[in-house]
Amino acid sequence: MLPYPVDNGGANRLYNLYTRIAKKHTLTWVCPVWKGQEGNVWGVEAFSDRVVQLPRSDERPLPERGWGGLLKKVVAHLHWERLFVYCFGYVDAPGLYWLPATPERMETVERVLSEKPYDLVVTEFEGNAELVQAVKDIPCVLATHNVASSIFKRIRSTHPGDWEDRLFAGLELQKIIRYEQQNYAAYQGAVAVSEEDRRVLQERCPGLPVEIIPNGVDIEYYRPSKTPVDAHSMVYIGNYSYPPNADAMLYFCREIFPLIRARVADARMILLGANPPAELAGLPGVELPGFVEDIRPIVQQAGMLVVPLRLGGGTRLKILDGMALGKAIVATGVGAEGLDVRPGEDLLIADQPDAFAAAVLRLMEDAELRERLGRNGRKVVERDYDWNVLADRAADWYERVAKAGRSAKTSEAGLAAR
Repeated sequence: MLPYPVDNGGANRLYNLYTRIAKKHTLTWVCPVWKGQEGNVWGVEAFSDRVVQLPRSDERPLPERGWGGLLKKVVAHLHWERLFVYCFGYVDAPGLYWLPATPERMETVERVLSEKPYDLVVTEFEGNAELVQAVKDIPCVLATHNVASSIFKRIRSTHPGDWEDRLFAGLELQKIIRYEQQNYAAYQGAVAVSEEDRRVLQERCPGLPVEIIPNGVDIEYYRPSKTPVDAHSMVYIGNYSYPPNADAMLYFCREIFPLIRARVADARMILLGANPPAELAGLPGVELPGFVEDIRPIVQQAGMLVVPLRLGGGTRLKILDGMALGKAIVATGVGAEGLDVRPGEDLLIADQPDAFAAAVLRLMEDAELRERLGRNGRKVVERDYDWNVLADRAADWYERVAKAGRSAKTSEAGLAAR
């Protein structure tokens, strides 16, 4: 993806890491430029040597001969689309994204890599992993933002879906795991955003070196302010086209918010971000300002940040932004997953609707607790989640993988000479 404009979590991570890494290294950015995004290329060219556009089409040739061709004919004859997609396509579930290695995309990558010497190839996002097949004799790092198999398991445990979803759940999970095992093993190193993600990656590919580079925050841009707050207002930040964000707000507004409004009639829930669920429009106390260029004034005025996530993986940029702004936060265990935080000291954790509502009501009534959580959260991000520090760690990891790759190549050449 193009990491500009910075209007979603993935772009946030990419932009903040690579604008800093680009101060020391020359980058070539290779990705599809989707329809309507052509005018955003300049924002990436500002810190890259150039932007190379991958073909947009996902179409791949299907097998025509051998056992694969025979299976295709048999499955096509059954006229069962879900089975055909399972056999020859990619698992389709909320929160999963794939960039298939089409012949046209592979040719583009091969051409780019032939035009000048590169020290390292970094594949951002796990759904791009198979593009490594186009890389020859250059060390590669897979930078994961989530672990696809973990997301899928969580999705199906929370949303079993219809009868076809339930029927194919086990098969599709195994297909995702095979994708991870087959493609991740081709990399010389990987990046995970949390210890749990690293554990799963190394379980899939034993021996794969994995460095943890968590999500971060610009601690200079996001700072606490003395803006007066509305103790009865809550805010959530996210792009609701991403299913876990939509699920979080539908869950909150249906099961938690009514419990809060029963006690505090003027409680307000503000959904910051693009494409909020249409069914929430017009609900009493729910405000939908949509996407805003600068979230700081609205977040600073809110009494707290709520993060009632049930799906997803990785770590939550929205929590880090909130902590940097000195806000008290109530989150689910999934929402705070992967962050080095102390429940009850840096934020509040609640996983059931009544417990979540009780935590929110407690913060509404206790200004001292809100302030203490906000101060502690700010200390956490200053200590562990500054993008400047994380970008240096990422660059150091990339340099180490590149150096190891060069050393291995030199050793191989020496052996060949003998």
